[in-house]
Amino acid sequence: MQVIAIPFLLCFIIFVSSFSCINSASSVYAAGTEQEAYTKINQINPSYIAANTYGYLIKQLGNFEFTVDLDANQIFPNEKIKQDMVSKYKSAKYNIANLEYELIGFKIIASDIKIHANPTEIDQTQTRIDIPLMLAKNVKVSNGIINLDFNEIDLGSIYAIYNRNIDKITVHVPMAVAFRYLQQ
Repeated sequence: MQVIAIPFLLCFIIFVSSFSCINSASSVYAAGTEQEAYTKINQINPSYIAANTYGYLIKQLGNFEFTVDLDANQIFPNEKIKQDMVSKYKSAKYNIANLEYELIGFKIIASDIKIHANPTEIDQTQTRIDIPLMLAKNVKVSNGIINLDFNEIDLGSIYAIYNRNIDKITVHVPMAVAFRYLQQ
């Protein structure tokens, strides 16, 4: 299902962005001078549409992200750090010995993880945690066919949402951060 959804989504984005370029064709007839009409016609040139579509697509891909749901005890090394962050909203720097999770079908195992986290209150049950620094060592990424090993990776620029009611944290990983390592 995911394999079909990605091409559909890409086609939809291309269609919508090219339609927004073509939609400006009606303004060609509303142009007052010959120069304005010439400028409007050039805006619907196929190369203009292609360039605009490509730029729009690249911009939109940067907005996509993957999410991973984890138990809070996988991210917070102890209860004091957890309470300081989710109740008192204190920034923290700490280490996690090991972390194991799945992301887009890949099993990821990492050790010696250094985290800098900056929490902010969303509401009484949720806390946003910006993670400007997340360095992990000895990272193994595999899905059975692809097996990758990294000495160290930097997953900075991710963020997480902690839900107090279920004691879980949803980590949001921008597509650009994830693919930086999966494309190697």
